[in-house]
Amino acid sequence: MGVPFLDPGPMNAEDFFAFTATRPDGEKWELIEGEPVLNASASFLHQIIARNLIVLLDRASLAGGETWAAVPGVGLRVSEISAPVPDVIIRPNDRLSAPECDDALVVFEILSPSTADRDLRWKRRAYAALPSLSQYVVVAQDAVEVVSYDRRTGFAERRFEAAEAELDVPIVGARLSLRDIYRGTGLH
Repeated sequence: MGVPFLDPGPMNAEDFFAFTATRPDGEKWELIEGEPVLNASASFLHQIIARNLIVLLDRASLAGGETWAAVPGVGLRVSEISAPVPDVIIRPNDRLSAPECDDALVVFEILSPSTADRDLRWKRRAYAALPSLSQYVVVAQDAVEVVSYDRRTGFAERRFEAAEAELDVPIVGARLSLRDIYRGTGLH
């Protein structure tokens, strides 16, 4: 007869964070619908765009009294079996000590060929379910193109495709020039 295979079921967030604590710092893991997913290393352009976003948002935070912070690499618990790791999040500046949070105000994902479908479909729905989230922003890394989904418009899509355009981030009072988002990439 043999021994039957027992499906352990989906991994929960607690088990996931215990697992990732044992992994090398250079690995980027996400929990998607109970499955741990190891992401490929980010490209040079991806990292430049992420750096630009953090610098621009940090300047805006300083001007606004530092009540919020823009940070990379923090897991975002969207359910008990899903904890993706956005490229950059804006969240309250309360000195988070855990590797995850559930109170993001704005989420930025920089599209990679391997994650584009998940970022545009699954993550958009998952992030929209967070009560604290006001905006989800997707940034292309191969063209000057930013798409914003805002709670105030029912997460309707707004596209920005010109270097002269400005992405507004109203919950924190910031306006980001696409020229500045893409600075150093050769794309603008």
